[in-house]
Amino acid sequence: MRRTRRLILVLAALLPGLAGAAPWGALSPEERAVLQSHRGEWDRYSPEQQERLRQGAQRYLNLSPAERSAVEEQRRRYQALPPERQRSLRDEYRKGRR
Repeated sequence: MRRTRRLILVLAALLPGLAGAAPWGALSPEERAVLQSHRGEWDRYSPEQQERLRQGAQRYLNLSPAERSAVEEQRRRYQALPPERQRSLRDEYRKGRR
């Protein structure tokens, strides 16, 4: 009885996270286009990470063409940086979000 009760409690705690996971095919065609670079890893992301990426895709899709061009240029410049510089910029960004 106790074992069953514990199992039910554990499963109940896990269900909200599982419910939030979205298979790649559930994304809109526009979201899939924006998130194409994440396709191979999508199913391994947590529901929270998937949701953050989907929100970012929606923000991108709401940008004007000029704003999208600016984002693409920033992305190209970032990708051209050495990995250690990219890492330090990510760390700075994360610290600023807290």
